[in-house]
Amino acid sequence: MKKAFWPIALTLAAISAAALAAPLPGSVNEDTPKPLPPLQKNFPLDSTFSLRDLNGKSVPAELDVSFKLDGAYHASGYTGCNSWSATAYPQQNQHLLMGGLAITKKTCDKVNQDIERAFLHALTGGPAWDLVNGDLLFKGPGGVMRLVRSL
Repeated sequence: MKKAFWPIALTLAAISAAALAAPLPGSVNEDTPKPLPPLQKNFPLDSTFSLRDLNGKSVPAELDVSFKLDGAYHASGYTGCNSWSATAYPQQNQHLLMGGLAITKKTCDKVNQDIERAFLHALTGGPAWDLVNGDLLFKGPGGVMRLVRSL
């Protein structure tokens, strides 16, 4: 009986050694570089930005549409006709969560009204944001816009 035990024991030992030497499925070999986590950018607090492009169209330079988020997470600006404000929080993965908007109720011409509505709509719905070459970009269910840093 002892003689039959050794071949089985040696076979089990060989299988165990091979299993320990092989990497587990989905594991990373030490020689393989590990991927870096995505970089998280800091939202540009206390900087004012002016709207330049909205949903693929240029905004007239003489039209002052602005966005600023301060360190107390109070967003504010001007739509070219009305002043606006809201609470806004930059989220992980570079999204912006906006609270309810407060806005003045001045009457504007149709072009200004359309830009105002599209601008404020683009800020809602948790748009993704990014900084590219100093420009602030928003992209979300409400639209896409590019803003440039202003004074």
